[in-house]
Amino acid sequence: MNTFGIILIVVSCTMCGFAYDMNEKKRVLQLDELFLGFNLLKSEIEYKLTPLIEALREVAIQSEHGVDKLFSMYAEKLEQKDEINTKKMWKTTLNEVQATLRLKDEDFKLLESFGTISSHFDREVQHNNITWLLESLKEQKDNANDLYEKRNKLYKSMGILVGLSIVILLI
Repeated sequence: MNTFGIILIVVSCTMCGFAYDMNEKKRVLQLDELFLGFNLLKSEIEYKLTPLIEALREVAIQSEHGVDKLFSMYAEKLEQKDEINTKKMWKTTLNEVQATLRLKDEDFKLLESFGTISSHFDREVQHNNITWLLESLKEQKDNANDLYEKRNKLYKSMGILVGLSIVILLI
């Protein structure tokens, strides 16, 4: 029975380390998908002259990793016009999908700026603001990726080491 307890402790701590690593990996994937999605949105608006609602739907179709839900829900809210203020609609959408996305608070603060962008009808203002958002997202994505590359082995190793430390303390 002692051996079973030791194995259980080591395995559970190791799984915690791997779970934390997977959470960080999902964040990097979602930031990458957001960058691609907003880049596609910019192209749809700028070059194809697609209306925002249709462009958001197109981006949702081509997105994955939970980001598709963000774009599709915002398109639905814009179409339903329950709220007059698009900034509030975007913030509500972000709050609704926050639990499904693995993003940090700093990522959501950056995404909140898109609500201001989408409220402008002038394509030039939208273009400039989306360009700024893309640059900021790229920087955030690169920072998250660098951090993940540095720490992914650390998270896994720490899970194992914490499990072994607990076992040693209990023995």
